[in-house]
Amino acid sequence: MKILLKLLLAAMFLAGCVSNGPLREAQQLAEQGRYEEALPRFEAALRQTPNSAEVRMAFATTREKLVSQWLDQAEQASTDGRASEAEAMVKRTLALDAANYRGRKMLDAMQSEQRRALWQLEAETAWARGDGDTAMARIRTILNESANDPAALKLRSLIQAVSASTQQAPRLAAALGRPVSIEFKDANLKQVFEVLTRTAGINFVFDKEVKADQVITISMQNATVKELLAAVLSSQQLEQRVMDAGTVLIYPNTPAKAREHQPLMIKSFYLTNADVKLVANSLRTILKAKDIVTDEKLNMLVIRDTPEVVRLTEKILAMHDFPEPEVMLEVEVLEVSRNRLLDLGIQWPDLLVLTPLASAASGILTLADIRNANSSTLQASISSLSLSAGKTDTDLNLLANPRIRARNRETAKIMIGNRVPNITTTATSTGFLAESIQYVDVGLKLEVQPVIYLDNEVAIRINLEVSSIVDKMTTTSGTVAYQIGTRNASTVLRLKDGENQVLAGLINDAERSTAKKIPGLGDLPVIGRLFGSRSDEGEKTELMLSITPRLVRGMSRPGMTSTELDAGTDASLRARDPNLSVFTEIMPPSQPTATTETVPVR
Repeated sequence: MKILLKLLLAAMFLAGCVSNGPLREAQQLAEQGRYEEALPRFEAALRQTPNSAEVRMAFATTREKLVSQWLDQAEQASTDGRASEAEAMVKRTLALDAANYRGRKMLDAMQSEQRRALWQLEAETAWARGDGDTAMARIRTILNESANDPAALKLRSLIQAVSASTQQAPRLAAALGRPVSIEFKDANLKQVFEVLTRTAGINFVFDKEVKADQVITISMQNATVKELLAAVLSSQQLEQRVMDAGTVLIYPNTPAKAREHQPLMIKSFYLTNADVKLVANSLRTILKAKDIVTDEKLNMLVIRDTPEVVRLTEKILAMHDFPEPEVMLEVEVLEVSRNRLLDLGIQWPDLLVLTPLASAASGILTLADIRNANSSTLQASISSLSLSAGKTDTDLNLLANPRIRARNRETAKIMIGNRVPNITTTATSTGFLAESIQYVDVGLKLEVQPVIYLDNEVAIRINLEVSSIVDKMTTTSGTVAYQIGTRNASTVLRLKDGENQVLAGLINDAERSTAKKIPGLGDLPVIGRLFGSRSDEGEKTELMLSITPRLVRGMSRPGMTSTELDAGTDASLRARDPNLSVFTEIMPPSQPTATTETVPVR
């Protein structure tokens, strides 16, 4: 029987070793950060104990950490330009966790980028062979899918710049670009335009209110017809409108004539990030735009104005429609509490009580009994002698390691703890009692507000509060009240991307010593503890906060060509000719999402 029992115990022990072996090994690998090796062992342990909540949780946590690790590696590979390696890593992740949202989003983004690269190649090929319509169609397809695609925006800017100079038809463009030298002194306006007609072959039609005999003095050498025409119109307060490939209408630059002759166009902008109401107010203030309609549901803006205003609108929107910067804050909060209690010594009797006894005859204590009291009629009671020798050590570590993602200038909050009920009793004059319950947050509360700057620095406003229940008290009415201890820290930091900062030194150190001893003898060194008892208690608590900002999306400073625009004069809002601009780089077009076709309004 004993042999059978021993064999049964050995089998149970071996079964426990077999069942716990993969789990213990997997836990060790996970603690070392070797999640890829730990996951199959957790899976094996889960097959052996499918109903174990501990194993299920460990398996799920390890898989999540491994997926996050692989996706981080895929993002790094994509950033380094290793697209095929990044795609393979993402597909490997989805094979492990097919429902992972982050992985599926990354894979869709990679496939979309591949499609846009193919369309970009087709657009560049079409533009190289002179097929601008096909090139613009491909660019619109790219921008419909990704409004901020840099290659498509650059090619669109180039096509628009070339088209702007040739949209008046090749014959008119060639005529305006012809060089000419001219010098007139006190000549009438009609003579100047006759010379331009004979030189460039352009027909000029005058509005009925244009005074053809008004005097003009002008001298220009080696200038183009376009430059000469702009100088004449500006000096005589006139404006032009191209009627067809060889005819230009000249009219006075007055509000009434501008409404009559100036062409208008309608253009729609679907904004991705900017607030459409704020953008509309900016356009009304800066450009004095005529008609602007906003749709807040679609975040769409429709403008009806001159072509110059529409082109300036595109450039202004390019400076507004940027994604909001975001930062990931890696926070570690550590609270270390140590309690030390030493109770050592001998507690000698410190109280002697003498009580007179009543006489045996009457059973009542009289004054005669007290007066005649002696050792046989007095009852003596003395306190006990006790020896205390005890030591208590308590260590408490509270660790929180949250990761908070926050937008620029937005407050993010996190609370780890409990909501403790605080009961309040109200009594009325009639004797009616009413109780109300208010909940108090007890635990770790953290509030952060980041401010992201252009130089990849982040200013963080931090409010940290760590509270705990110190004591529980019961009132006379039976209501339970809690004494809550709290520690707060509030500061503002400015850190670079990836820079770590530790806030430490929030220390609460308390020492208490209590002694009960025989006077004189208890004060002797070393042997004094033989004539008394002493209790030494020490409590030390330290709070530490570590924070590291990781920029998810930073702020980029726009180039000079995007932030400085020529807007003509206060009377005539007209962008300067790019050929005459001091900037050689072509200004980038707008970055909102897909825009509709431009519709001329006659």
